[in-house]
Amino acid sequence: MKTHTLKLFLLTVVITSTITLTACDTRPVKPEQPATEGLRPVTEEQATLSEEAERWLLRADNSDNQTEQARYRVLAARSYIEADKIDLARQQLETIKRNASPTADKTTVAAISLLSADIAIAEKNSILASQFIAEASPVTREQQLYFYALKADLDYLTGKYMFAVDRRVQLDAYLIDEKDKNRNNKKIWAALSTLSTTQLNNQRTDNPVISGWLDLARVMRSGQKNISKLENDLLDWGTRNPAHPVSKAFLSELIDNYQADSLTAKHIAVLLPMSGSLSKVSAAIKNGLLSAYYNDADASIKPAIDFYDSSDDSQSFRQLYEQAIDRGATDIIGPLDKTTINQLAQQRELAVPVLTLNYSENVFNNTENLFQFGLSPEDEARQVAELAIRQNKLRAAVFYPDSDWGMRLNKAFSEHYESLGGKVLAVKNYTTSSNDYRRPIRALFNLDLSDIRHRRVENIISARTQSEPYRRQDIDMIFLAATHHSARGIMPAFKFHHASTLPVYSTSHVYTGKINRDLDRDLDGLTFCDLPWILQNTSPLKKVFIQNWPRQESLTRLFALGIDAYHLVYNLDYLKKNSYAFYDGQTGNIQLDENNRITRKLLWARFKGGKPVYFEPVLPELTDVTQTSSENKP
Repeated sequence: MKTHTLKLFLLTVVITSTITLTACDTRPVKPEQPATEGLRPVTEEQATLSEEAERWLLRADNSDNQTEQARYRVLAARSYIEADKIDLARQQLETIKRNASPTADKTTVAAISLLSADIAIAEKNSILASQFIAEASPVTREQQLYFYALKADLDYLTGKYMFAVDRRVQLDAYLIDEKDKNRNNKKIWAALSTLSTTQLNNQRTDNPVISGWLDLARVMRSGQKNISKLENDLLDWGTRNPAHPVSKAFLSELIDNYQADSLTAKHIAVLLPMSGSLSKVSAAIKNGLLSAYYNDADASIKPAIDFYDSSDDSQSFRQLYEQAIDRGATDIIGPLDKTTINQLAQQRELAVPVLTLNYSENVFNNTENLFQFGLSPEDEARQVAELAIRQNKLRAAVFYPDSDWGMRLNKAFSEHYESLGGKVLAVKNYTTSSNDYRRPIRALFNLDLSDIRHRRVENIISARTQSEPYRRQDIDMIFLAATHHSARGIMPAFKFHHASTLPVYSTSHVYTGKINRDLDRDLDGLTFCDLPWILQNTSPLKKVFIQNWPRQESLTRLFALGIDAYHLVYNLDYLKKNSYAFYDGQTGNIQLDENNRITRKLLWARFKGGKPVYFEPVLPELTDVTQTSSENKP
């Protein structure tokens, strides 16, 4: 069946809401652009939103009514936020505050609280956003809808994705403008796409609209790996959900985006160093790529694949790149080394899409057609920070090795943790040349100060006394940066030094990827993030890997990287065009940020009996906004 026929069929079964209430703006939450934003190309959507903001500001300037001026400036600021221009949005907030009289009316006061919350959410500061939302007392219908939308955004930011879905499904009933409904649908889709496959499959609801959304998410997710089957699956979904109120515009856009680049014939060139110090790494990635290729169920769109050895000093990466294009390559996978990636990141554009297998040192990427993908330890450290904040662990201690790797993880965790509202109260490194962690741990927990206090007491009373060392009580979590070798010695040392009740969080590096109850029993209680490939793998390729490359078990995560690199070639365009888009991969739930760098949402596990046990983090209970006073209901 042709795509346009499929879309026509699906769109005929869509019923839009008929409740005619004032629409609210429901934008995807994105991080603030860095100071170098002006160097990046401005997208058509950003330009349109900026023009929209300027029109609102013109109306504000032409109004003599303070309340009306505040309203227009809020609308302008919301457009700026959607365009990722947070500084401009903040300027409007400050103008509203400056112009507000000491006896400003309730509508203006509410406008300030709501816009302050919106900016905090855009900056991913859930603690500050919660405070502003708690202070808000929306007056007008427009503000009430804004309030509900912000609550949904806060749910999303704090990891309560199904709460966000539920709120936005309720909001949809109050939206009549197709543009606003489409924005709301994108937010629903973003929340569903953020769920891991296990979480998505485990969701159950009595709400038929949410059930339809979950069904659609499962259909589209399976279609990411089997495009030719997607059309029939979507037709079946339409038959099962004939009255689902999904926006016509959104559904049409979703189908177009999934299929636009997926059915195009591909010729992939893989540029990897097959000899030298990175040869084992390259071999594991190559094996993953080829395994994904041969396991690809969609034979109708299988690409041609050529491999080039980039370790040959007689040819530069640029020469290999041009040679591959001359031979018909439509997509490049590689390089692996940071030096070459740094060079690529300094170019203005590349002729064909290049998916690197590592990251440049500069996080800002302006190179057209350059996409960066890898297993970044810094990303994992930042995810630990996010989970800790979501679990209300707001005062941290950091224990890390005295190495470049350790310093990078400490920096990534600490900066992100504090940007989210937490406080790092203690930081201590340990040497990697010794297995004696006693001294740095005592310093981390202020146990030496406890001993000093004890000796002072003995001196005062001139007598010996019994005393239990008393560790500092102002921290509620520990971030541990460590390999599995170090972690096996550090965790028992933590417990010995009176920290058995403190939760310890870490990255995937504390686990080898292979169950070893005897060696890992000392890690019991340690929480860490890791790849779906490691923690919840039902892929037939896991068995292929174990059977064919048993000696490469320590490189299992790189094998998964190769699998995802193969599939990402067909999903990069979808990820680039849509802020709500995710790809469900073996290395994580994958999204593309504003710098065309792949970010991955990982799964969580905790050691129990020497074995990592997957779990879904328990987050603080949320007070449903439907329980607020009737005057604040839309």
